[in-house]
Amino acid sequence: MKMSKFEKRFVNRRNKAEKNIMKVRDKLRQIESENIKNALEIGCGIGLVSSYLANEYGIDVYGTDFDPEEIQLAKQLNNERDTLHFKVEDATELSFANNSFDLVISQNVFHHIPYWQKAISEFQRVLRPDGYLIWMDLVFPALLKKMFKSITKNYGVYTLNDIHSEFYKAGFETVKKQKMVHGPFVHYEIVLTKI
Repeated sequence: MKMSKFEKRFVNRRNKAEKNIMKVRDKLRQIESENIKNALEIGCGIGLVSSYLANEYGIDVYGTDFDPEEIQLAKQLNNERDTLHFKVEDATELSFANNSFDLVISQNVFHHIPYWQKAISEFQRVLRPDGYLIWMDLVFPALLKKMFKSITKNYGVYTLNDIHSEFYKAGFETVKKQKMVHGPFVHYEIVLTKI
């Protein structure tokens, strides 16, 4: 789903990117990151996290986004090269081969994907066995899910149990998790591995 101009302005702020980079760096400290040779970022926006991963960790990174305008900006703002690529992709129908990546990152993307369960299946498909998934997003209380589900068709609405159940069914195991409450919403951060 494409974002509005307001949403793009909000998510593409430099200080937002710096916070996202810090979160990813923190999660990479919790796993065996020396074994990560390549990564796929879903919903990369203007590409600052992808660029950081390529520069700081020396890994081959594909930054992807559903919105062609975001990918165009990512290419303009970052030095695309042998280890940094930007591509328009649909998270529910990725063009990459099976078992292609050591790491998949999805930050604050699922609430933009109505059929987020298909994205989980795709993450499982493109990750190598023992590969890692870093997933961070909002989760909704059951009551809000029920309210929002009936009025929103273009957004992903799910509870914490929904997310855990789908990851488990897709063959993921939790490595680390963290939950932060923000009013009626919970921001959930989880590191998983493909088993």
